Amino acid sequence: MKNWKRLLNEFKINPDLEDDELSLRVCKLALQAREEDCYGVGALIVDKDGEIIVSGHNEAFSNGQRSDLHAEMVVMNALEVNWQPGKAKECKLVTSLEPCPMCMTRLIFSGIGEIIYIRQDDIGGMVHRSKDLPPVFQDLMESQAQKWRQAECSAILHSAAFEIWDETREALDKRWVEQ
Repeated sequence: MKNWKRLLNEFKINPDLEDDELSLRVCKLALQAREEDCYGVGALIVDKDGEIIVSGHNEAFSNGQRSDLHAEMVVMNALEVNWQPGKAKECKLVTSLEPCPMCMTRLIFSGIGEIIYIRQDDIGGMVHRSKDLPPVFQDLMESQAQKWRQAECSAILHSAAFEIWDETREALDKRWVEQ
């Protein structure tokens, strides 16, 4: 197991990569989730000026068991406490792992303008399978002009996003089955 804490703390942002700074922040949040014995996924939302509005990480096992507390759900819950209709389209959500079907559908309905994920999730990710969504979801994404894309970031952050999550996945998936 790599010492991700040290690697991320010593990481130097590449200014030529558009998403490097936010990707680093999200990877640190993912590491925090892992350290709290949750799935290693982090997320944050920035406003139109690039200021972080909310940040969080997976909390599925933080207080008992909450299957709905994926990183994207945690930041959306925090954002919606002071929700301002129409502002979502000006926001950008960055997550360390491609959103699952549950998170993707919520993000579609939220109207968040841009969703960026560092690492594709071939197991549970839905963005790369969006053509398989029901037409109502596809139509809503199109009418809102939502942008979904993989982050433009350093290879080390790309690896960190996957490995931090993957280091927790097997053990925690087993926990779900046993309960």
